[in-house]
Amino acid sequence: MTIDTIYQAIKQWKTLADSYKNGNKDSESEILDYLNQGSHFSVSGEEIKQWKVNLENEETKTIHAYVGINEDKLKFFLIDSKSDADADFDDIAIKEFTRRAPDGIIQNESDLTNNPPISSESAIYRNFRWDMYCSSWLETQKTEPFFQLVSIPFYDYERLHLEDGESCTCFFGLTNETDAASPIFDYHIEIITVKNLSIDEISKIAEDYSTPRPPFTVDTIQDYQLLLKSDAYL
Repeated sequence: MTIDTIYQAIKQWKTLADSYKNGNKDSESEILDYLNQGSHFSVSGEEIKQWKVNLENEETKTIHAYVGINEDKLKFFLIDSKSDADADFDDIAIKEFTRRAPDGIIQNESDLTNNPPISSESAIYRNFRWDMYCSSWLETQKTEPFFQLVSIPFYDYERLHLEDGESCTCFFGLTNETDAASPIFDYHIEIITVKNLSIDEISKIAEDYSTPRPPFTVDTIQDYQLLLKSDAYL
């Protein structure tokens, strides 16, 4: 896929979101169809190793997962924050949003680190929230900045210690800041990452520190060159 095609895909998602915020009911149905088109995407150990090289000397290390539409399919375009800020688009990982069974299943969990950010039960529950309340949450976004990407701490991937040929599974969830009961408009979309996901077991470790953008409350918009260049795409 060429960089122009990636620009166009990201721009198409923004155009659809803008149409929804402007009151187009057909756009609401389209967005829901895209967001429920798949259940997850996978990230490989090889991709994580390349990001580690790119981010080696960086103080803040994140992965930007851009949302785009290409050939009527929802896709994710993942790039490390250093490459994005430098407008170096050579290592963009293109991900299909799919419902196919996750690949790279890992059976041995003896090397997993302790004290994960959230439990497997919490990860499942947040994904359940997304499945059940996606349409209700979308209604709250009419007056909020509509997300175009999700910023994921690189450590979420690094601490999984994937080998070549292994992969992890990433899926949507809904969460709030405290995880206590609160109105739906307090929740935001997130990407949860697990190392092992099989029909009878989910790994004991899950990562959930991802943040939707916009709003750009911490970073400068100049750190998101892929977003700026796709916005300018004609």
